[in-house]
Amino acid sequence: MKLNKLLCLALVLALVCMPLLSACGDTKTESSAAASGGTEESTLETEYTDKEGKYKWKTSGKDWSDIGEITFLTCGVNDKENSEIVYTVIEKESKTNYPEIINSDIGERANQVEQILGVKVKEEYIYDGARMNALMCERIRTGNLTATEDYQVVVPCLYDGANLAVGGELLDLRALKDQGLQIDAPWWSQEFNKTMEMGGQLYFTVGDIGLVNKSATSALYFNLDLWNRLGLSEKFGGNPYELVRAGKWTVDRVFEAVKSVGRDLNHDNVIDYSDEFGWGGQLDDMWSVFFASGARIASADPGEYPKLTMYSEKSDALMKKLQELVQDKEHYISGNDYFGVAKWPMELIRNGFIEGRALFYNAEIADVVALGPMEEHFGIVPVPKADDGQEIYYSLTNPWSSTCFAIPSCVNGDKLAMTIDVLNVMGAISANTVAKDYDQIVLSYQKTRDDETVEMIFDYIFPGRACDIGMVYKWGKLDDLLHDMAKQPVGSFASNYEARATAAQTALDETVDQMKKNAK
Repeated sequence: MKLNKLLCLALVLALVCMPLLSACGDTKTESSAAASGGTEESTLETEYTDKEGKYKWKTSGKDWSDIGEITFLTCGVNDKENSEIVYTVIEKESKTNYPEIINSDIGERANQVEQILGVKVKEEYIYDGARMNALMCERIRTGNLTATEDYQVVVPCLYDGANLAVGGELLDLRALKDQGLQIDAPWWSQEFNKTMEMGGQLYFTVGDIGLVNKSATSALYFNLDLWNRLGLSEKFGGNPYELVRAGKWTVDRVFEAVKSVGRDLNHDNVIDYSDEFGWGGQLDDMWSVFFASGARIASADPGEYPKLTMYSEKSDALMKKLQELVQDKEHYISGNDYFGVAKWPMELIRNGFIEGRALFYNAEIADVVALGPMEEHFGIVPVPKADDGQEIYYSLTNPWSSTCFAIPSCVNGDKLAMTIDVLNVMGAISANTVAKDYDQIVLSYQKTRDDETVEMIFDYIFPGRACDIGMVYKWGKLDDLLHDMAKQPVGSFASNYEARATAAQTALDETVDQMKKNAK
């Protein structure tokens, strides 16, 4: 296996071991630690790599010891989390902690920043269970209003990134390129940046400095042993790995495979989470499959402002198939139907997969941690694409689970110059450091069970990782419409969309007008 794959696996093994589990809710060129720090044969120095293939940073050359520290204001959905920014003193080991080796890497990264720039990396953590326009936003707005500058980088969830951007609370990262910010560097997700730009402006991003944003990536888990027992390779011309590589991992094939599994094991005349089923998931499946199929609530050409693109003949046809899937009670089981049965109903669905009673389990990369007890061979593949003609496998970054990185508008002068230097250095170090711990992590972590899963994650899932700008900004609550369609009559997408389209267009226009004002 080439060195870039080792770098990739090390990162994913780190990012999946995280506390996000307790929450609900260009191909081959994506820039990240996963996208290659260069192969063993690399000898040519590039803008972002040295002659050894390691990522390198650019700084202003200044020593910032007179300022002395930089603070990241981060939020999370749990009252206690293992930090992705600073070293965490772990009092008690648990599955929600990063492995100590990764925790140490985070601490060493901070040490290197201090040695290189004279700046100590600190963190202020806010527990914000509301996750949308609540405590985190209030803290940032207050900070901007008073210009206290007691933090320089903010790490809100994607929804709050949008709320803050519209309110003029964040700096345009694209505009900071002239001041030295390496926003086009490989350690930031360029696919995400492309989809989140607003008239050429970019107010928040995701990348290798953090691990939460990658763990929030949608993926489809499958039971390979069950697939083989059902003879599905003969039926479809290969196993899921082979179909993905051949570009044939499509909605039609996957949904047909789902219908191969559905059995009333306890003979109560109802198929539920305790029985055998083809696909287990939740309402967010409406998001991830819609996105994976290339459909977008809104999108924009480079340098332009977004337009509503949710409804078309193609998306209408897709929606019919998706509705038929989630309304097929003999083969599809949704966790949302069992909130009266369990506090965290997705655990019921996941247990069915672990016990070998489900062919597919649709979730996020982070969920791989919980599948350790599974005895049968499982794999991870991208959520299926629309058809054979779609070139890219798209993977949704869940806007509720994921965090992003931004610079609040109150930061200026020397503190802004320092912040730019720190982000450049931290980004490059983040893309380099976990590789050295590959062997130790692999020996202690047995959740990803074959090289093919590693290939799927880094060659097919992460490269197309992004989010729908219409989902993040929630214009006209069209993201909720995707959820609602799970309960609506099959074929009613057009009428349901039309009922919300005017309000959505008005909301989008208001956002665009405000963004234009912010840019002046």
